Amino acid sequence: MAGRDHWLSIARSNDPDDIREHILTGFKAGKPFTPYVPTIPLPPRLDRVLDFGCGVGRNFPFLRTIARHVTGFDLPPMVAQCRALAADCADELDDEWETVRESRFDLIVAVLVLQHIEPPACRAYLQDFARMAPALYLLSRADSDFGTNVFSELHDAGLFATADCVEVDHDPKTHQLRVLGRKSFAAAAAPGTAGHYEVLLYSTL
Repeated sequence: MAGRDHWLSIARSNDPDDIREHILTGFKAGKPFTPYVPTIPLPPRLDRVLDFGCGVGRNFPFLRTIARHVTGFDLPPMVAQCRALAADCADELDDEWETVRESRFDLIVAVLVLQHIEPPACRAYLQDFARMAPALYLLSRADSDFGTNVFSELHDAGLFATADCVEVDHDPKTHQLRVLGRKSFAAAAAPGTAGHYEVLLYSTL
């Protein structure tokens, strides 16, 4: 099972560690539930940032260091869990996308989220992202849970100026992102591509 229903089920769990394990594979084996710091430069002087698919707030401590105002969005039961479990909460939490999509941000971050979203819904979110903010920071597995390529979806949407991607994985020593190399956006979007990639994209709208 994958997609929205799967994550709704996870969010309704009574075990906080089970939720964290699904968000960060290996948490129960000792990975600290700390945010990944991007290896690529982000836009400076950020006022408003949206953490799309914020989970239980793993990214908030980092985002607070780069932006004045942090908004978190996720499914309703996950936002409820976030309110209870986040050690450093966002300035605003919202579970109504129809409300959030009318807001404007300086940057949207989507960390290990788009790979789990059904392709039609992913395309709709990308349409909104391009209108809502000038820049999108993405950390994603290339191959989605649905047999598609997340970066191919981005390319086909035609809404963002593409850039080289940085291939990364989890460094077991630092528990941060370890750079494995660089790939062109076209290579990351190619059929059969696996692995995790970071990229900063700018809206062309």
